[in-house]
Amino acid sequence: MSGFRGALLLMVACAVSAAIATGLAGNAAEGEPDGAVFQLLTMAHEGDRYHPVEAGTAFFIDSQGTALTNSHVVYYARHDPSRFELLAVVGGEFYGATIVCASELRYAPSDAHTVMLARDVAEVKVAPSRFLFTRLQWPQTEIEYSAHLTQLPTFPALALGPDPARGDRVRVVGFGRITERLVDNPGERWAAAGTVSATGLAPDGTTVFRVASVNRPRPGNSGSPVLGSEGRVVGMWTWNETSNFAFGVAIGSSALTPPCR
Repeated sequence: MSGFRGALLLMVACAVSAAIATGLAGNAAEGEPDGAVFQLLTMAHEGDRYHPVEAGTAFFIDSQGTALTNSHVVYYARHDPSRFELLAVVGGEFYGATIVCASELRYAPSDAHTVMLARDVAEVKVAPSRFLFTRLQWPQTEIEYSAHLTQLPTFPALALGPDPARGDRVRVVGFGRITERLVDNPGERWAAAGTVSATGLAPDGTTVFRVASVNRPRPGNSGSPVLGSEGRVVGMWTWNETSNFAFGVAIGSSALTPPCR
């Protein structure tokens, strides 16, 4: 490890948000294709009634709707598909999403207080919506999304680059929350700038790195792409460290390909 100082076992805050109505307002990263990064919601349903219970971020890696996120973002939809479904908010529309594959995790996201760093990657496929509703509106806002019911469009995608090095400047782009309360524009993307302060390998061989930032991502940013200086994906934001509010941990891009092993 390069400077991780025993941080393989981390006290962390899961970067999936239980308060999904709190998107993180702010500016999207410069040069990132519009629509390449999107919000991924876990919807619980009983009969024809739905309500969102978790939120994370995902990003397209091809134009056909294939995207990457963290395995813990899709945990509930994967382990109890009869109750939970994935909903992808892309632009002004929402889609369905299916899980192609996901890393096996030791703990459910809500139970993960101390985490052994390891591979935490999922591949999902966006599809036309098959939900029993055609409108989605955030609580206490005027923002409304409509269901995409027809053939998929061509999606903008992000290119994968090499793992970052210590000292590299990076940006994290996603849909988290900036405060503990609702913000005015929950559907807007947000970017956090930072510096790679340490790199290393998890016990299973997964490349990981720590990012230092004065405005690090908040819950909801799990699965966000970490972009290097050339705008390519150098990693995936995964966990916030609770011992130091300036640090978070990301998985290196070399652990993202192939996503299904």
